[in-house]
Amino acid sequence: MDFSVIIPVYNGADFIVKAYESIVKQNIEDFEILFVDNNSTDNSMEKIKEVQETDTRVKLFEQKVQGAAAARNKGLEHAKGEYVYMFDVDDQIFPNALKKLKSILDEHPKIDAVFGKMKKLHKNTAALEKPEDDTREIIIKEKPYWGLQWLSDLRTVVGPPAFLYRRRVFDTIGSYNISLQTGEDTALDIKLGMLCNVAFIDLYIYVYYKHEQSSIQVVKKNKDRVFMQWPRYVKSHLPFYRNHEVPYEFKRILFKTIFVSIGRMLNLTNGIQERRKLKKQLFQDIKTVKTSFLIRLYLEILVLFNFSYVFKFYIYYWVPALLPSIIKKNDRSLK
Repeated sequence: MDFSVIIPVYNGADFIVKAYESIVKQNIEDFEILFVDNNSTDNSMEKIKEVQETDTRVKLFEQKVQGAAAARNKGLEHAKGEYVYMFDVDDQIFPNALKKLKSILDEHPKIDAVFGKMKKLHKNTAALEKPEDDTREIIIKEKPYWGLQWLSDLRTVVGPPAFLYRRRVFDTIGSYNISLQTGEDTALDIKLGMLCNVAFIDLYIYVYYKHEQSSIQVVKKNKDRVFMQWPRYVKSHLPFYRNHEVPYEFKRILFKTIFVSIGRMLNLTNGIQERRKLKKQLFQDIKTVKTSFLIRLYLEILVLFNFSYVFKFYIYYWVPALLPSIIKKNDRSLK
């Protein structure tokens, strides 16, 4: 089988048929569609079963562990295709996108995955108009180019439906991190970019609809971005550093982000007692990290005197000055 298309579903009844049709219209021949219901409370299951009755290529699985990571992992467990495509039920894919991505992997057998561009829209429309500014240029980069790029600049990150993976990739990078409720796709793709050779094509692959009811938008409303990204660094990137040989640039980005994020979260928290409690929790999260006494001292000052100029001095001068010694200290602890 060529393609395994994995589609997690949580209360996506209104999108089931449209998602199914968008894959069928890709003009690919040998494929399966694996819907994974993730504790939906609407009639998503019934809608999927109705589609199953018309097409034996459609499979239905249930995942009781909540979250997109667990749902995608369930799909991976049952995927039989040589190529794996992760699709979100409420998004749309441009015509023939999968066929084009597959052709790149077929032409370049040493490439493990390929990705293109995504178009963001705030309204789901029936007429899918493709932008005209893509060049179809193919850029091939060896590891760890894309891993460092995505780790350093989230603006360059695209969603899972922009990627086509070889099934073998997941034997190398593992599955999605189920301890992450957000950012699990970014965490996985950074591992992909660090460990695998990845190609990029300047071509729009899919449309990402930012609707207010989506799980990620609900979280974003209630949390500053730094609080959302923190678990990804301490539960994915930090363990990756401990378990793999990584270049210095990975270490620099990792530790700078960790300690700048602590300062940022303290700066966003009101009340000395609340900041002290948060500081204790954050250092518990990174208890395996060797920390500079001077970092801890300055963060205590920030707990007591939470002024913008104190915070800015910390992130622009204090952390960069101490970063080389922190990296050396942690490297030594791994030996």
